[in-house]
Amino acid sequence: MRAYTMEEAAALAEACIAMSTAERPELFVLKGWHERIQTRYCLKGKTQTDSFLYERMYGCVPEKASAYLKIRYWRTGKYLPGNRGQCRMLGNALELSEEEMRFLIQGYYDRSLYICDSEEAQKDEMHVKRREYLWSLVRAYVKETSDERLMSLRIPREKAEMFLRHLYFTDAFHYISGQKEMPADMQKHIASLRYESELARQMKLRGEIPRKVFIRHLLILGMPDMTLEKLNAQLTFFGYLALDEAHTGRGGERLDWLLIQLLQMYENICEAQGKRAGLLWFQKACRTVDGIFKEAGKTGLRFMYFKALD
Repeated sequence: MRAYTMEEAAALAEACIAMSTAERPELFVLKGWHERIQTRYCLKGKTQTDSFLYERMYGCVPEKASAYLKIRYWRTGKYLPGNRGQCRMLGNALELSEEEMRFLIQGYYDRSLYICDSEEAQKDEMHVKRREYLWSLVRAYVKETSDERLMSLRIPREKAEMFLRHLYFTDAFHYISGQKEMPADMQKHIASLRYESELARQMKLRGEIPRKVFIRHLLILGMPDMTLEKLNAQLTFFGYLALDEAHTGRGGERLDWLLIQLLQMYENICEAQGKRAGLLWFQKACRTVDGIFKEAGKTGLRFMYFKALD
């Protein structure tokens, strides 16, 4: 097997940026549903159809005609519905089937089918199973952390799980920074405290968790034992769309395409040189593409970055 160079990783990042300027393929599907409603109810043009859908969603004629514009903006990709409720209201107004509604949430809206937003939802049997599975990944991640690393971070082995946020925080740093060592001020546990509440909420699967964020969680917790097949199975289990080269993020980002290429390269390296070599390569490749995305101002493509790392 030939070695994959960082020049090749950089070329993937540049290609990803170029591809992300095209119109989202998910919008073609949405426009098709819009045209179906227009034909079904003999509506005169897109504007009248937008008005029809708005009045169906909200049960009234708005005081300002400009209110109808939100439907056009959603249809053309300028904006997306502000929340899951609005997205489902749009789907109902479009008379979507169950399968089509799945695509609206997973494909167009780029979110999980499932959300835990109430005390009752936390007791749901499948939610409990998903949360337990996520924590099995956390426990495996903590168990695989070396004693040497725990000592360097001043974390007692018996309390390692309590410091998940700091282990995660320091791991994430190595996916976006070319520095061999974290700055002294970032090594302190207080540096990761600002991420504690957000990570704790997401580890309990509460509220909306963007797909890109959840992919980061699965990669950090799952490396070096991750494969493309395993990642796709996990995404499906948690209600997200599996990686698909044709899929785009909410801003048109072709992140799925990029991740598929990187993971395929990673698996080849692991097979030829072992998981340790594969992990070091993958981290370096992630730093390479992240640097290019940062320089280009493409924050939406920075899949290993989050604000607390600044």
